[in-house]
Amino acid sequence: MFAKLPAYPVYLIMSGFGALFFSIFATVSSIYRIQDAGLNPFQLLLVGTVLEATCLLFEIPTGIVADTYSRRLSVIIGTVLIGAGFMLEGAFPVLFTILLAQVVWGIGATFTSGAEEAWIADEMGETGIGKVFMRAAQFGQFGALIGIVASVAIASINLSLALLVSGALFVALGIFLAFVMPETNFTR
Repeated sequence: MFAKLPAYPVYLIMSGFGALFFSIFATVSSIYRIQDAGLNPFQLLLVGTVLEATCLLFEIPTGIVADTYSRRLSVIIGTVLIGAGFMLEGAFPVLFTILLAQVVWGIGATFTSGAEEAWIADEMGETGIGKVFMRAAQFGQFGALIGIVASVAIASINLSLALLVSGALFVALGIFLAFVMPETNFTR
């Protein structure tokens, strides 16, 4: 259906659109948690703690997937899980669901943590990888700026809609990557 694209443009797409989609979520998520879910300061602290604890606990197990099976698979799983976590949080503004969403999001984040960079380094080699990272950071910054504007526009309609849109876009990015992301130089 889709042909695999070269690694460099795929990495730029991941960096730019990933930052855009995350910015849509991050710009309004705290406001959503306070205004729509009615969380108090302790509950907000608990939300952050659950996310960080999940990342701490799952960093090594998910890293094994990237290092043993496939960096590509790890990135795709992580991207979809991040999106699922964002959509779960936006769908139900209650503490339990928001905490569960942090676990899903945190596991997804650990799947992508380091796997994206390791994947592009495998695909591109060491020569010129610094320029690749620099260009991807530029795409990410541009995407984040656009995401802030998009987030405000979407949130002006409905706060939870921004979270749902961001999550759906992350899931779509994961599906897109499943079709076009190459992995030719991976060794266990």
